[in-house]
Amino acid sequence: MKVIIVDDEYYALRNLKSKLEKMADVEVVAMYEDPAIALEELGSMQPDLAFLDIEMPEIDGITLLGMMFKKRPEMDFVFTSAHHAYVSDTLETKALDFLVKPVKFEQLYVTLEKIKKIRSKSSMGHNIEITCFGDFSIFIDGKLIDDNWRTKKTEELLAYLLCMNGKYVSRERIIHDLWPDLEIDKGYANLYTTQYNLKKRFNAFGIHHLIKSRLGNIWLNIEDIKVDLLEFDQFSKSYHADKSKMEMLEQMVELYKGMLFENKLYSWTLSIQQPYEVKFDNALNSLIQFHKGNGDEKKAEYYEMKKNALKE
Repeated sequence: MKVIIVDDEYYALRNLKSKLEKMADVEVVAMYEDPAIALEELGSMQPDLAFLDIEMPEIDGITLLGMMFKKRPEMDFVFTSAHHAYVSDTLETKALDFLVKPVKFEQLYVTLEKIKKIRSKSSMGHNIEITCFGDFSIFIDGKLIDDNWRTKKTEELLAYLLCMNGKYVSRERIIHDLWPDLEIDKGYANLYTTQYNLKKRFNAFGIHHLIKSRLGNIWLNIEDIKVDLLEFDQFSKSYHADKSKMEMLEQMVELYKGMLFENKLYSWTLSIQQPYEVKFDNALNSLIQFHKGNGDEKKAEYYEMKKNALKE
């Protein structure tokens, strides 16, 4: 893996280079104190990974990342800084990690191993399936992911964004719903940390850019994931557009395995759980009437059993 380092402090460059040279399969091809030169030589160096200091004159690390990405979108980036407070400024970038200077060998090792794993999977697609009705579960390539969410709020933020169906949500609204009792400044701090943890969790599986953010809004990229909640909504819309499509109702009721996030105590779900339960109940009633009208007692009985199970 070809690496470049950009930092206006010479000793920081040497310190990071000496540690990187101890890593297997890593070659430091260039060091730059001037970010403009690093950008100019990007095409000839063809690096796989760049370590960028955030605080630099003329071109800061965040700006430099954007400029480099336009030239070489296939490369990866890691930010370095002497100040941990900058981590919140990097959330909306394509950086895979943030390291505090002086960079410790152990932290650097963990970051590089993660990046190697990500790059080895970069040409492979991932099958992501999420269930929201009944148990809230996440499956990546068929494997249940139910550990290391760092905090309960990390998992809750994912659940919240799923309910937004890919729509932009302002940070203020998220703070109001997830941290209603906090002052706004504290809420922002909690949201930045939670968003970072969520992105980091998916990055560990080689899944990038699932969580999007721009201009004070956050949203979920739902194009490449399968979610029972979103499928339920789509079937519901399709049925209302054409009342003759009973197969849409049949698929809806099969998706509904219980109340929305039934095994989670999220306060904001109370207002949306009941509407989904009502839609499910109405779909069952329509299916029962339809099959009885067609003389198919067996199917009518099947949906009646589902309706009775809901009441238990």
